[in-house]
Amino acid sequence: MELLAVYERASWQRVNRAKSTVFYSVNVIQYNKKLISQNLQIKEADDSSKYLGLPNILGKNKSIVFGYLKDKVKASIQNWSEKNVSKPAKEILLKMVTQALPSFAMNVFLLPMELIKDIEKCMAKFFWSTSQKSKSKISWMAWERMSKHKYEGGLGFRCLRDFNVAMLGKQCWRLLTNPDSLVARVYKARYYTDKYFMDADLGSSPSFVWRSVLEAKRVISSGSCWRIGNGKEVSVLQQPWLQDTDNPYIITNFPTIVQQKVASLFCTDAKQWDLEFI
Repeated sequence: MELLAVYERASWQRVNRAKSTVFYSVNVIQYNKKLISQNLQIKEADDSSKYLGLPNILGKNKSIVFGYLKDKVKASIQNWSEKNVSKPAKEILLKMVTQALPSFAMNVFLLPMELIKDIEKCMAKFFWSTSQKSKSKISWMAWERMSKHKYEGGLGFRCLRDFNVAMLGKQCWRLLTNPDSLVARVYKARYYTDKYFMDADLGSSPSFVWRSVLEAKRVISSGSCWRIGNGKEVSVLQQPWLQDTDNPYIITNFPTIVQQKVASLFCTDAKQWDLEFI
């Protein structure tokens, strides 16, 4: 409580105890939990607690944890179904409103495929339904085709899985290009202490957020390539830096270039290739 008071005086921000929650480890007994919560006047966090609209506690069944996203989609669609909405209007509503509902969560978590399929199914049923009372709700086109570009015969809707991976790819790019940021230093200390981000793996007891980030890392690694400056940060082997879209890696393995940087292929004190050495 003293630390919170110091923070309030320093920042001129008052802690809203009614909107705050306390997390306890499994080692804290129930009596101490009640005692601490009473003294702090802050309730204990439960499974449904959220921070900035995202769940704080993730159980094993992720479809249940993120079920609120599907509920939001159904609620918005149900509201529109009560009105006589034309096909072009449905397309605009789905693209501008419904598809944007899970975007915030997609920035952080890789949503379960089961949940994504359910959301896409709800949108497809709404788009193809003629009226609310009509029993015939045949989807005349699969969502895989509806999510293609209109020039390719689709309707231009999002493939939510691809969009989810793309949003997580932005986080990967930040970890890759801004290694001095706080979040990048925390992840590096936890998961890839002696490695480069592109060489990181799951590690021991990974969080769901880290699993989600690694899922998008595959996309980044398949389409990214180093731009050589002074060559002191890029390894000759095991990193993509050749101007070859098919294979940007050095595949020839000589003992003289193992664990060497690209700068070792330059002439001394010059940014020119040592052609004789190469």
